[in-house]
Amino acid sequence: MSKSRPALWILVPISLALSVASIWGTFQFGPIGKPSRAAQECADLKSFVISEEKVGKSDWDAYRELVTRYDTTAPNANERAILVKDIAAAIIKVLGHDLAIYKEMEQLSGCVKKEDRSNLPNMIAETESAINYLNGTEAIDGAYFNPELGNWSSSYYSEFISALEYLKGSSVKTADA
Repeated sequence: MSKSRPALWILVPISLALSVASIWGTFQFGPIGKPSRAAQECADLKSFVISEEKVGKSDWDAYRELVTRYDTTAPNANERAILVKDIAAAIIKVLGHDLAIYKEMEQLSGCVKKEDRSNLPNMIAETESAINYLNGTEAIDGAYFNPELGNWSSSYYSEFISALEYLKGSSVKTADA
């Protein structure tokens, strides 16, 4: 019996230290204390998406206003080419916000719904390709964007869809709603 006493004197401080560490960990990282790092990153991502979409939505509204003006302009009017240049510049701004959101979502992919994670690289590539096409630096199907032709598809980006729908635990609400 006397041989076990020194072992108890070693085990008691170790178990006491483990107990204190587990209580500290619970308050520091558990449901009682502050949120975990992953939860904080997801909250920060959601805030980033909302702030980008708020600005992006106002740019999108300006874009749609230009498209409405385009639709009401006569097909052979001289101002149509200028209007298409303005439309392209406006949609590039909107796509820039989308691209920033998609890249941030890709970096914090743990905050994105599983079924949407695999789409992020395609969304980034398509958005970059659209921006480059509208800037005139990349061809699509062998053709470069030429605003002088005065042609624009009025159905392009006709609906503003929030990226919040891709985030875990977020309701589908636009930043403007």
